[in-house]
Amino acid sequence: MLVIYKFLSKVLQAILNILFVIQITLMILVFLTATYWFLNLINVTAFDFVRPIADAASSIIRLFYNQEVEIGGVYIDGSLLLFDLIAVVIVFIITKSKFYFHRAMDYINDWIRGCEQRLEAKFNKSLQKEVENSIKKCNNVAVLVQFAAKNMMIDACWGGDANAGVKEKEEEAFKTFYASIKNISGCKFAKTGDKMLILLNDFNNVDNLLNFIDISVNRIRVNMKKKKWLLISYIAVDVFDNHTNFKEDVYPLLEKLLTLKIQNEAVCLGNFCMRYELYPEPMYTPFLRGTYTINDECEVWSLVKKS
Repeated sequence: MLVIYKFLSKVLQAILNILFVIQITLMILVFLTATYWFLNLINVTAFDFVRPIADAASSIIRLFYNQEVEIGGVYIDGSLLLFDLIAVVIVFIITKSKFYFHRAMDYINDWIRGCEQRLEAKFNKSLQKEVENSIKKCNNVAVLVQFAAKNMMIDACWGGDANAGVKEKEEEAFKTFYASIKNISGCKFAKTGDKMLILLNDFNNVDNLLNFIDISVNRIRVNMKKKKWLLISYIAVDVFDNHTNFKEDVYPLLEKLLTLKIQNEAVCLGNFCMRYELYPEPMYTPFLRGTYTINDECEVWSLVKKS
C-alpha cells in the first residue's frame, strides 16, 4: 500500500505542477491579448508583436463562436474578448481545484506517514527482538566472592593485633559458605586464594544463586557477630557467552570490580544489567553506583534486593 500511496502522491503533484503551468500561461495570455485588443481599438500599435498570438486565439474561438459585437454602431470582433473571458474562468476553476488537490495530497501524505510509522514500528520490534536474542546468548554467569574479617574487640584504644586470627576466620567463613551453596544445581565452584569463584551455566537460575549467596553470607555474618567478629563481603557478577575467553576477559574484570571495595552488595557492569532486564520477575533492582575506570570508564551497578 505504501508504494501505491507514494505513486498517487507523485501523480497528484505532477497534476498540480501542470495546472500551475497552465494557470500562469493563461494569465500571461489574458494580459497580452487583452492589452493588445484594447490598444488595437484606439489604434495604438505598441502591442502589435502579440498579433500572432491574438490571431491564433481568435481562430480557436471562431471554431465555436463566430459573431461580431456592435459597440456604438461599430462592429468589433469579440472572439478575442471571449477568449480572455474563458481563460479567466479556467484560471478561476484551476485556483479552486488546486485547493481540493492539496487536500487530497494531505490525506495521502497522512496515509503515507501512517504506513511508514507502522513499518518503522515493525522494523524496530524486529530489531529489538534480534538484539534481545543476541543478549540472551550470554547465558553463563560468573560470581566472584571475597570475604574480609575484622576483630571488633581490637581498636586503637584497646590495642591488640588486628591481623591475629583474621585468615582463620576468613577460611572458616568460606568453608561455611561453600557448605551452604554447594548443592545449587548447575553451579561449579573454585577457590582461588582468598576468593571463591562460582560459575552458573543457566541465567534463568541467577536470582536463585544470588539469593542463596545473600542468605548464606548474612547467616555467617550474624554468627560471627556473636563472636565479636565483623564479616565484610565483596561480590562481583558478570555474564558471558560460550565464545568468550573466561580467563582473559571475564575473570580479570571480576577481580577489578572487587577492588572497588563496595561492601555487602553484588556489583556488576552494564552488560549484566542489559541481560538482567530480560529476566522475568527479577528479584533484584540494579542501582547505579557511579562511573569507574575498570578497563575504560564504565558504569558500575549494585544489585539491591527488592523488599
